[in-house]
Amino acid sequence: MLTRSSVSEKQKKSQYYSASGSDAKYMAMSFENAVKQCQAYINKVATHYYRQVEDVKTKREMTERYIIEYVDTEKPDVEGFSELLELKEALIEEITQYGPITDAMEDPEIDEIRANGPDQIFVERYGKTYRWDKSFNDREHMEKVITKLIRASKVRLTPKNPMVNARTIEGSRVNATHASISPYGNPAFVIRKFKKARISAEEMIKEQSFSTNMYKLLTLIPRANLSWLTVGPTGSGKTTLNEMLVKYIDPMCRVITIENPSELRLIRREGDSSTGRVINDVLQYESVSEDDADSSSATMENLLINAMRQSPHWIGPGELRAPREFTTALRAAQTGHYIFTTIHAEGDQEAIFRFLTAYLSASNEPAELALRNICAAIKFIIYQERLADGTRKVTSISEVRGAKGLTPIIEQIYKFECIDVEEDPETGKVKRIIGKHKRVGRISQDLEQKMLKSGIKRSKFEFLTREVSPDEEEVYDVDNI
Repeated sequence: MLTRSSVSEKQKKSQYYSASGSDAKYMAMSFENAVKQCQAYINKVATHYYRQVEDVKTKREMTERYIIEYVDTEKPDVEGFSELLELKEALIEEITQYGPITDAMEDPEIDEIRANGPDQIFVERYGKTYRWDKSFNDREHMEKVITKLIRASKVRLTPKNPMVNARTIEGSRVNATHASISPYGNPAFVIRKFKKARISAEEMIKEQSFSTNMYKLLTLIPRANLSWLTVGPTGSGKTTLNEMLVKYIDPMCRVITIENPSELRLIRREGDSSTGRVINDVLQYESVSEDDADSSSATMENLLINAMRQSPHWIGPGELRAPREFTTALRAAQTGHYIFTTIHAEGDQEAIFRFLTAYLSASNEPAELALRNICAAIKFIIYQERLADGTRKVTSISEVRGAKGLTPIIEQIYKFECIDVEEDPETGKVKRIIGKHKRVGRISQDLEQKMLKSGIKRSKFEFLTREVSPDEEEVYDVDNI
């Protein structure tokens, strides 16, 4: 029988003992605990490069090497494994493989994976949904993969906790639900894959997400300290667009963002390298859900209140949801801070009314006064949509000029006009939405003055002050930006 005194320090890390009188009985580690210890080892020794790797296949290969290193270094004694080689293979399978969705996780063209049951898997590629040709063996197999997906976030999916938001070890977002809340007895999950490399402005112009002149206007909004709302449905590209715009804020202007989960990648470094010195004043927080909150939790509302005490120039709540988040965001905008955020709405005017409705449900302020304050704080509304052909387009850019009674005064500057639909002759499915961007309005004189006071030369925005010509055509010329 082994006693505590006869066991090496390395063995102590890998083995368990149950007391029996004055001696301790040796017990091998369970495989579940070996998995936990291996992941803790990876988190401890992983390099900065490993944490920054975007490609899932490359990260999996690196993870496999760390697993092998863990087994060779620690030599854990695990129940059911007499050979270390067998243990390595089992750990690699457990930690890096996701059953039928492994290939989908590694495919850089797939943005989202959805499973509504063991044999109901769908993927989204370039904005279009496709049926995945592989399935889980059964419900138990699917639940095992869900456990792997959410393990890195140290949360559990149970009948008492039937809904979880988590991240995979690669950084992708996961929402999973327990079988107990399904009328069909199926678990479900959605994976939104993390992409470190965002699409560039040049690529967005080439793909006709917006025209060259629209891009020029978009870049002027943050440079002129004009608070904005980015509006649109889920998956329309709002975060990508906001990330692009924030880059035009002066790097010495302090920016504080609050998201749940954190998606914006705003840190800029000298030489655009991962090791260069940080050159912009950015502080980012990740808030907790209101459902998991207590009085001292890092909720969106509490972090917004705290952010106002941290000398920000700009505050960026990732998305406003709860009524008190709207009231706090407006308070921030009225006390010398500029804000940018996202809202789910069906257009520019609808976004203002969504803001107003949420605000009034947490405030006793008269509706007309509340609307006037909202329209004074928000200067631009950018509406973005994902069309039936999978493309993401900015379909309107509007200036908010104030309010009259309970009517917001909004001037649309640009819009996307659909003309027709091109179908695939064989399948009859949508192949392409035919349309064009058009300038339909001009900026106000008040906005002209704001831009000039912000140090923007008139020549950079003068095209926005002219009357719209019927012959005016929007171009998508990346060489002219």
